[in-house]
Amino acid sequence: MKLFNLIVAHTPGRSGYMEALRYLQAYIPGLRVYYTRQSIILAKVPDPYAAVETLKHKLPPDSPILRVIPVDEVTSPYIEDVLEVVKRLYPRRIPQDAYFAVKVEGRLMRRSGGEVGRLEAQREIGDIVDRPVRLKNPDFLILVKVVRLQSDLVYAAVMIAPPSSIYSKASAQS
Repeated sequence: MKLFNLIVAHTPGRSGYMEALRYLQAYIPGLRVYYTRQSIILAKVPDPYAAVETLKHKLPPDSPILRVIPVDEVTSPYIEDVLEVVKRLYPRRIPQDAYFAVKVEGRLMRRSGGEVGRLEAQREIGDIVDRPVRLKNPDFLILVKVVRLQSDLVYAAVMIAPPSSIYSKASAQS
């Protein structure tokens, strides 16, 4: 499912949204906004990793853009589907000798019913990856971000890349 491949968090309010959108449109050719909600823009771009690199170099310090995450794949918010995506992607994305960590932001569900706790989800995802684990300063990060568009419309965005692939205004300013 390739509905969007870029998640942008910006400062709250209409002015934060409008200014963030102006920066995105100015710096990322081919940007198409898929969905917006409070302080979040979901977009589709030709190359999400190149888009993040461009923003890292061009965004001014006073930009309302707080965080930008490139997305490899979007799936349902069920742990079973996330595991299938990770199982398919990680052999191509994480070199054999590279260290990895898993981070889950938001709540995943089980098809049989009920929520999966964040730590439990991270453990289940980590268990299927045949690479060495290093929680501090990993070479690669498996990030699963649950994005709720409406009460009944929820997705899980999966990124498998070096942690430096994410733009964070806090990291950029330190």
